[in-house]
Amino acid sequence: MIKRNMSLIVTNQFLTVLADSIFTISIMWYMYDITQSPLSSALITAVGALTSVFISPIIGVLVDRREPKSSMQIGYAVMVVVGVLLALAYLFWLDGVAFSIYVVLIIHNICMTFIGPAKNKLLPRIVGVSRIVKVSGYISSTSQTAYLIGQGISGVLITLMGFVGVMLFHSGVYIIASILLIFVINIAAPREDEETESATAKKSSMVSEFKEGWTVLRNNRPILKLTLLASLMNATTIAGALVVVLVSDHYGGNAFQFGLFGAFAAVAGILIGLVADKVSSFAKPFIVMFITLSISSIAFIFMGITTVLSIGIALYVVMNTLMTVYGILYNALLIVLVEDKFRGRVYTLNGAIATFLMPGFAIAGGVIAEWGVPVNQLFIGAGIWILLLSFYLLFDRDIRGIRKVSGKDAVTGE
Repeated sequence: MIKRNMSLIVTNQFLTVLADSIFTISIMWYMYDITQSPLSSALITAVGALTSVFISPIIGVLVDRREPKSSMQIGYAVMVVVGVLLALAYLFWLDGVAFSIYVVLIIHNICMTFIGPAKNKLLPRIVGVSRIVKVSGYISSTSQTAYLIGQGISGVLITLMGFVGVMLFHSGVYIIASILLIFVINIAAPREDEETESATAKKSSMVSEFKEGWTVLRNNRPILKLTLLASLMNATTIAGALVVVLVSDHYGGNAFQFGLFGAFAAVAGILIGLVADKVSSFAKPFIVMFITLSISSIAFIFMGITTVLSIGIALYVVMNTLMTVYGILYNALLIVLVEDKFRGRVYTLNGAIATFLMPGFAIAGGVIAEWGVPVNQLFIGAGIWILLLSFYLLFDRDIRGIRKVSGKDAVTGE
């Protein structure tokens, strides 16, 4: 039963990321094609980040009110409708399709925000807490695979099917992903007292439930500190959003060579995800997180120092591979260190806080680069920043107290 559930949820995640990747790339391509404005494409990224910051905490409350499979299927159903509506807008309201895309993009991002925390609530129920890291690794690998395939076939699909065909194809993939969830069976249902509290929560106000979720996050000191650390780490968006500029201006690369960065990083992510359980369990979580974060930061620094394209690609692959391990472990901790009934709220609050700095720093990086500051210097500075932050993991008592990623004994004082 567990193996069957693992296969279903991993396949579900593959289809979800595949459809999302095709949707996002097609939207960005089409918006630039009709507007010829780089700002219009940049706004697509900004809309996604702002949705996470301002709307996801509310969604966390709604997710905690419902059974996770139901939340995911609602998200899939709305995204199916979104694809159909966008196709209809293209056919019958071409003048307003640009406006429609931004509206639909917000709705799409809201639905994806439903699916993420709901999936985190669902995983312990269908595979057990002891297998969280292993399954998270598989999910990471399939997500990287789906993203890579999505990038590769999006242009082909647009050429063969046109914009309308791609939107309908995207909706069809979500339908299949939703159907797979029907066959997933809970092996560890929530306790009776949690179900009672969940029923009571439906009668309370969203504001009080939001405050309750914030209180849980605030009192869970290891998770709160890791969340704040993630927010500070995301200040590196000042450089990370300019990888294409680094490749073009600093390395002298072209579009094909820029594509190699993502392709090689995705392949490495696929491979590391398959062994993430073993890689992340050789030491206490704080040690693994320090090693992956510090080495990643050094790779980031040397991406700005070297001028050799092949070395830059190798460093980018090292950085992404290690950050994949960090992300898998971090996501597993969000699951095992938070009670089921609060998991949706804590997950979305974590996402909102962690991404809070991203839009501002992404824009700041672009402005600084426009002023003539060499982009490689931003990478060196961002890498040094991450290296300094990584040492916090060694000295914070609460984070050091995370003994292992498993069930009730996950945290212990030192």
